[in-house]
Amino acid sequence: MSQIAIVEAFADLEDCRRQAGKRHKQSLCLALFTLGVAAGNRGFIAIGDWLKAYHDELLEVFKPEKNRLPSYSTIRRTVLRIEQQRYSACLSRFFGITPIESETIAVDGKVLRGSYEAINDDVNVDSHPAIMEGKCLHRRTRANS
Repeated sequence: MSQIAIVEAFADLEDCRRQAGKRHKQSLCLALFTLGVAAGNRGFIAIGDWLKAYHDELLEVFKPEKNRLPSYSTIRRTVLRIEQQRYSACLSRFFGITPIESETIAVDGKVLRGSYEAINDDVNVDSHPAIMEGKCLHRRTRANS
């Protein structure tokens, strides 16, 4: 397999999978998961479709052992066994981001879904209703007319 930075980002993570039946490196599964999500896929089946759609290109770029990519179910099993904080730490190192304790930006997907807002440069306008800072939800209020 080629030495691609996104794969190397997960190389030091302890592999929690059982030894029997391992065909793909955990670091490759996590790299493909990360790239699949970055490509806009919203679930493991969508990631599987993405893997099929870009199969030849992914083989050429990653050059996996035995010239085979993991299935979406293999990626799913791998991701579900990974400790979220360790995965996040690997991503932070890869992107060169140092997380600041208690600094969070949360997004409410139910509010965000299907919502559109024109770009506004006015600093006095509240943030989009889907964006929450800390534990506060900022909502736009409309005066009754």
